Order: sequence, then C-alpha cells, then structure tokens
Amino acid sequence: MIRAGFGLVLGLLLFSTVEAYRIQRGLSDEAVLIYHRHNAQDDAIYRLRRQLWLGANSSRDFLLNPAVNREQEYRQRLQSSRDLSVKLLRQLDEIGNGSEVTPRLRAKLHEYWDVLDRVPQDTGPLTSGQRYQYVQREIAARRSALGDVLHEFAEVSRKAFKENEEALTASRRESALHLLFILGLSMVLAFTVAAFSLAHSEGLERKTERQYAEVAQAKAGLQHLAARLMDIQEEERTRISRELHDEIGQALATLRMEISRAESIARERLPEVAARLQRARGMAERTVQTVRGMCSLLRPSLLDDLGLGAALEWLAEDFMARGGVPCSLHQSALSEDLPDPVKTCVYRVVQESLHNCEKHAYASAVHVNVTQAESSLSVSVEDNGVGFVDEERRPPTKACYGILGMQERAAALGGTLDVTSSPGSGTKICLVLPLKLAVEGWALLNAGETSA
Repeated sequence: MIRAGFGLVLGLLLFSTVEAYRIQRGLSDEAVLIYHRHNAQDDAIYRLRRQLWLGANSSRDFLLNPAVNREQEYRQRLQSSRDLSVKLLRQLDEIGNGSEVTPRLRAKLHEYWDVLDRVPQDTGPLTSGQRYQYVQREIAARRSALGDVLHEFAEVSRKAFKENEEALTASRRESALHLLFILGLSMVLAFTVAAFSLAHSEGLERKTERQYAEVAQAKAGLQHLAARLMDIQEEERTRISRELHDEIGQALATLRMEISRAESIARERLPEVAARLQRARGMAERTVQTVRGMCSLLRPSLLDDLGLGAALEWLAEDFMARGGVPCSLHQSALSEDLPDPVKTCVYRVVQESLHNCEKHAYASAVHVNVTQAESSLSVSVEDNGVGFVDEERRPPTKACYGILGMQERAAALGGTLDVTSSPGSGTKICLVLPLKLAVEGWALLNAGETSA
C-alpha cells in the first residue's frame, strides 16, 4: 500500500516534470518564433524603405546629369533595387502580419517602380524647372504614399505582435494553472501517503521497541544464566577437584605407601611378588599424578593458595612443557587481593587462549601480558601462528565456542574481550576488566540468585 502510494506520487511528479518541460519548450519555441518573425519583418521593412530611397536617389542623380551613356547604368541600378524590393515584399507576405495591407503595398510599389522606369522617356524633353515639378509630382508623391503604406503596415505588424504576446501570456498562465493543479494533486497525495506512512512507521516503531525490550530482557536473562552457569561450573570444578585431591588422591597415596611396604617385605622372601608390587606401585604413582593433573585442570590449588600470578606462571610452564613452544609471561602491578571472580576469569581466559594456541595456532612463540591499573585489569595473549579469518566468515569450530565462552565470562564482569587475527599474521586476544564494575556486577548477580 505504501509502495503503491509513493509510486503514484513519484509518477505524478515525473509527469509534472515532463509536462513542465514540454510546456516550457513549447512556450519558448513560440516566443522565439514570434520575436524572430517580428525582427525579420522590421528588417524587411527597413530594407524596403532603403530600396525606395535608393531608387529615388538614382532618379535624382540621373536627372541632374541626363547623359545618354548614363541611362543604361540608371536602369541597371533601378532594376536591382526593384528586384530586391519584390523579394522583400514576398518575404513580408510570407510572414503574414499586416496581410490586409500587403495588396495595396504591392500596387503602390509596382506603380512607384513603373514611374521611375519611365523617367528617361518622360523627362527627356523637359526643362530643369519642369523636371523638378515632375519629380515632386510623380516621384516624391508616390514615395510619400509608399511610406504611409509602410507605416500602416508596421502599425498592423506591431498590433499583431502585441496580440501574439498577449496570447503567449495567456497560454503561459493557463499552463501554469495546469502545472499547479498537477503539483497540488501530487502534494495532497504525498501528504496523505506521508501521514499514512508515519502512522504505520510509528506502529512498527512501537512494535520494534517492544520486541527490542523483550530481546534485551531475554539477553540479560541469558547473560545472567550464563554467568550463573559458569559460577556453578567453577563451584562444581572446585568441589570435584577437592574430592579428587582429598579422597581419591589421599587414598591413592595411602595405597602407594602400602604397596611400598609390601614390596620391601616381599623383596627378601618373594622376589616374584616384589616385582609385581613394584609395577603396581609405579601404576599408583602415575595414577596419583593423573589425579593431580585433573585437579589442576579443574581448579588449580595455586589459584586459591598462592594467587593469580603463581597460577598464570604454572599455566605458562605447563604450556611450554606440553608443546615445547616458548611462552613469555609479563605481569605488571598485579595485586594478590583480587576478587575471586576476576582471578577465575583471567585464569580461564589465559588457559583457553593457550589451549587454542596449542591446538590451532602452530605458533613458534607466545606472549602473555597482564597489567593491572587503578581501575582496570587488562590481559593480552598474542602468538605468531597461522591466524584465521573473521569469525563472521568462518564455520563454527570448537575454538569459536571457546572464544564465545571467554566473551561470556568477560561480559558477566562488565568487561570486553576482543580477538584480532588474519591468515598468516597470528592471533591476539585482549581482555579488559573494569575492576570496580566487575566486583559490583558479580555481587548483584549473586544477590539476585540469593533472592531468587
């Protein structure tokens, strides 16, 4: 509906533009034609007057010196002026203005040139005085009459020109009213479509606002849930780690000691049993190491006992021991009394970043930098590996979900996590946590869970 309305408005505007151009072009052409005809007519009248004047001058010159040898020259000049005057009269007749005067002008002009043509015969036997009277009676009188007719012709022409101008003005006025009607119709339709569009847009905007509020609320709920799930995960990891360390680890340690005692007793009496006990003791020791490794992965005791700095150093050493890739760790002004959520977030981000480097980066060097300022804590993990394309343009992988988990951890504490990478240029992960906001956000989250 809205598209049809706007299409109709645009169609009317396009039609009015084309119509305005057509009218303007027609009026301009008509005005040019009127002025061209008027100028051509004025020019023809001026040139016709000049030919009349030249004919009178030729006759005057001939009468002043009526030699026989000058008669032929006089007739040639007279014939040239007469031919040109006939041509100019034909041009005036084609123009059409003053057509009712044209027959009289043609008759007077023909009579005038006939008189000038007979000058040598009519004035041959006359005296000078008689020639003067002849000129006044025959030539001057006719030239004056021709001037009156030309003046009348010019007046008729000016009147016709004025009428054409008035008709052109009326045509312009009518065309302007026509265009105004089209533009007015376009404006009314445009206002109608605009009002309908605004009402429709306001309705869509209100609907969008409601949907946005619902999405924001759902997103906040999901973030709250994700943060709570991570909190529960850390708590569960801590519990399992303690259970493994306190129960299974202690039991395995006791089992190992008992095996060692039995081995020492059987070494003298039952060498065959002693060998088997030795293998069992080695298996128990490896199991103890495995359980300790699992405890460290789940929740390193270093993080709780010695703090974040020691836990990060252990991560870097463990990374180098497993993969043989050099990993440098730089810590600046790192405090030991950081809140547990901040320490856990930093530890997990570095742990996941090093894990991704080990599995996907194929790097030859990794640099970890942890810097604490007055109000924020920043962490960067940078490698010189193969890198990857933008997350938005590559298919989901486990590394993608790992990055998503890191971003969720950072968002739960009011921080940000940015990943910068390109093929062949390595990868850099930057975590920034506002300490005060992180503590407050986590406290609000726990308060919300408690009240719930």
